[in-house]
Amino acid sequence: MDVRASDAEREAVIDQLRGAAAEGRLTMEELTDRIEAAADAVMRSELDGLTEDLPAAGGAVSAPVLDERQSSLGDVKRSGAWLVPEYTELRSYTGNIKLDLRQATISSREIVIDAWTPFGTIDLLVPEGVQVEVRANARMGSLKRQDSAPAPGAPKVILTGGTVFGTIKVRHKRLWEKVLKVAR
Repeated sequence: MDVRASDAEREAVIDQLRGAAAEGRLTMEELTDRIEAAADAVMRSELDGLTEDLPAAGGAVSAPVLDERQSSLGDVKRSGAWLVPEYTELRSYTGNIKLDLRQATISSREIVIDAWTPFGTIDLLVPEGVQVEVRANARMGSLKRQDSAPAPGAPKVILTGGTVFGTIKVRHKRLWEKVLKVAR
């Protein structure tokens, strides 16, 4: 017989999911989806399903605390499966900065990304449910932001830095992904 889940059991599963993400076992998008499901779980069996493919405990993979990337004439891009450190510093003096965190693995509950490009675009793609706090400045440019409700316990991304003449974009889907969704 299945039993109703308690708040403490839901929180324990969320902690286990965060630990698995820090070890590189879950991407940021998987973590966000599973945390949301854990927070909404009513029965213990729902919680069990969220962690059945994860080890009960493991040694954490140490993630780099700092990732620095710089380009004087070109673009700085990062996408696919990669381990996001607690602090990332990106510089492109004449190009664009494009970060896709949707398949990335997070290393902490709060991630700071310091991106600076005076003339280019800063484009940040995040999974639905991830909270993004924009502290970056678009002095003579613009800020375009696609917000979604943050999932309980989801990681937080803080975007600092900015651009002078460019655009800062924070979004969940690329244009072609939105078009495909509308066409269905």
